[in-house]
Amino acid sequence: SAADLGETTLPAAALPSATDLGVSEEKLELWREHGGGDLEPVLASGAVALLDAQWIISHAEAGGVLAHRQALPKEAFLSLADLVEATTYGSLPVAALSYPWLTKDHPDPRGANLARVARALKALVAEVDGDGCFTRLGIFWDFGSLHQHPDPSNGVMRTEEQNALFKQGLGCLGTLYSHQHTWVLRLTSFPDGHKAEDQAEGTNVAKYFDRGWCFTEQSWAGLTKAGHLSLDLGKMRAGKEYDYDFASLVDDCTQSGGRRPPLLPSAFAAELETKSFTNGKDDKPLVKRLYEAAFEEQFGKATELDYGRLGWGDAEAAQLAEVLASGAAPRLETLYLHRNEI
Repeated sequence: SAADLGETTLPAAALPSATDLGVSEEKLELWREHGGGDLEPVLASGAVALLDAQWIISHAEAGGVLAHRQALPKEAFLSLADLVEATTYGSLPVAALSYPWLTKDHPDPRGANLARVARALKALVAEVDGDGCFTRLGIFWDFGSLHQHPDPSNGVMRTEEQNALFKQGLGCLGTLYSHQHTWVLRLTSFPDGHKAEDQAEGTNVAKYFDRGWCFTEQSWAGLTKAGHLSLDLGKMRAGKEYDYDFASLVDDCTQSGGRRPPLLPSAFAAELETKSFTNGKDDKPLVKRLYEAAFEEQFGKATELDYGRLGWGDAEAAQLAEVLASGAAPRLETLYLHRNEI
């Protein structure tokens, strides 16, 4: 049940005021208009901590490797007030990373993915207003954002309190990835030099599209977001620097499709059976439940859907029609399908 996952929806009155947060009324109103309130319970409880995109960029440039959340310095994170102040019209300053872990105990032991993510972030964040989309951007990166087992091979595990927060964080994943106004960055390819056959026994070596969690995150991102909010970083051009070049990043990372129409929960559950999980017994029923909840939540409140410029044809239009015919979006007023091939 939702309660088991620690999902909490606070009534508006329970959300902090601008004075509580030390932010401007205007920014807080914009943050909440864009649905930022949906993320406040897990940010306030500490279940989820968002990494500062600027910190990721400088850490990558110094040749760093990402440490687990409990080992990261305070300056690696953004506060709720930072996020509210960075909100601009059109989307929330929150991006969730979707990628396959490269080894069982560390997702990116050489920092190769850190460098690739930093390359994309340089197009999204700029210290000067107007150069990028945001002055600050909070990144959800599971290893640094949720409490981890610090050293599982030596029996150093999460504390009981951290475990409770970890579960609450898991319960919010559907919202983080499927929210209409968050960004999702998908690393759909392995970094150069990564070989599946070199990995230790027990490592999930499946590619992005064959993994259960990656498939789930991609499906969440494909529900109600506008096209430019879900970017396939596997399509970044070799050798291209994207510094302050948001338009090129979006063009490259949304080209030649890749974005499928939304899946009905029954279709999602059927396809999930073909995907690999490291911990399938527990994770499969969990993600089915989380997907259905996210599907109902996001379509239930959508008044506008923008599926323009996605390269869709008649087959995709038929799949979308099936979702809308199910009555999933009772409040829908506007549907954009421009520049497709329907």
